[in-house]
Amino acid sequence: MQIIGLHKNVYKFYAWARTQECLDAYRLKYEGSVRHWEALRAEGVSVAKCAEFVGMSRATYYRHKRVLRDLAQSIIPPSKAPIHRNKSRWGEAEKQLVLEARRDNETYGKEKIGAILRRDKKQTMSDSTVGRILGFLSMKGLITRSRSAPKKRKRNFSKGHAEGWSYKDYKDIEVGERVQLDHMTATKNGVTCKHFQAWERCSKHIHAQVYSNATARSAKRFLQELVEIAPYKILSIQVDGGSEFMADFETACEQMNIPLIVLPSARPKYNGGVERGNRTFREEFYARRDLIADSIGAMRFELRKAVGKYNTFRPHHALKGKTPMEYIRITQT
Repeated sequence: MQIIGLHKNVYKFYAWARTQECLDAYRLKYEGSVRHWEALRAEGVSVAKCAEFVGMSRATYYRHKRVLRDLAQSIIPPSKAPIHRNKSRWGEAEKQLVLEARRDNETYGKEKIGAILRRDKKQTMSDSTVGRILGFLSMKGLITRSRSAPKKRKRNFSKGHAEGWSYKDYKDIEVGERVQLDHMTATKNGVTCKHFQAWERCSKHIHAQVYSNATARSAKRFLQELVEIAPYKILSIQVDGGSEFMADFETACEQMNIPLIVLPSARPKYNGGVERGNRTFREEFYARRDLIADSIGAMRFELRKAVGKYNTFRPHHALKGKTPMEYIRITQT
């Protein structure tokens, strides 16, 4: 039998190209965080703030920088995979038991299946072992993902108007720039309200309104009301990735020519001002014993008075005792 192959130089070229591909993959992995760190430091941001915004420590930064220096010399970092791996402590019998229990109960997870096997089959498998077997079965295509399993929510940039969040020194922010919007659920006197709130960073000015549901249409109505009532020009808006700030809301921002900035997932601290404002209204408005509003309309009437008190009467420590409206009047004169 004659075996026909390619010229040996082809295989050498493939080996070289494969090495370059691995180098590029490693470079993309480390280069983004290192460049982000260096850009922040060039702007005068402290090391502690860099670690917070980039999401890695100072030691990790220098380690990544060293890896990039090695990559420039075509040195691929060694694998971090363990040399000795623990062998599986389950066999075909355990796999069949888990498979049967999972097929009989398609919505059960490892905890429930583990409890059933220990109770009915007198097994000693831990929940972690059951989870590893389920992972193996799923990889082999013997089981499918449960319909009741939580699904990862992704931001739907329906119109392409929204843009991702990027760091900016708050000392350089103008009045009306990056106005933070959020919503919370509040229940009082048997009435459940969806409380929408806007918080302006420089003046600490707040505008709030309640609706019966938290949809994109409600968020759009709140935005239109905010633009009409706000005593400052809205330059941009900052929101989290909630579904109420998609669709109609994003379209309204585009029509009004208002830039929409979306926070990264699991970063509520970047919207810390409006989150603190939510707590303020929970404690100073919804927790009031003399609040007897028993409908959405009555709640709106009472909320309007509370918002007016916050903006024109309540002194703010960060404004050196001034109210938000006093601060806005001073900055606009």
